[in-house]
Amino acid sequence: MKIKPIGKRVLIKTVNPEEKTSTGIILIQNNEEKNYRIGEIVSLSSNSEVNSLFHISDKVIFSKKSGIKINNSSNDYILLDLDEILGIIED
Repeated sequence: MKIKPIGKRVLIKTVNPEEKTSTGIILIQNNEEKNYRIGEIVSLSSNSEVNSLFHISDKVIFSKKSGIKINNSSNDYILLDLDEILGIIED
């Protein structure tokens, strides 16, 4: 299934970032403790405002309760309105 957002929307793939200690031990996260999620943009609408703000592969932060969840085989996607994106994560 291929999804192309319309209007002021983006399609993101959810990302579970790993947290490591200073010695390299990977910590398991409990998503229920956080009220936000992180995702990677996989598709953009053709809206000029959306295209001026975001690019494919940008990592964004959004509220845990926002968007429409879509399950496609092994990946989880979320369709977000422009206003639901809280920020871009810069490395």
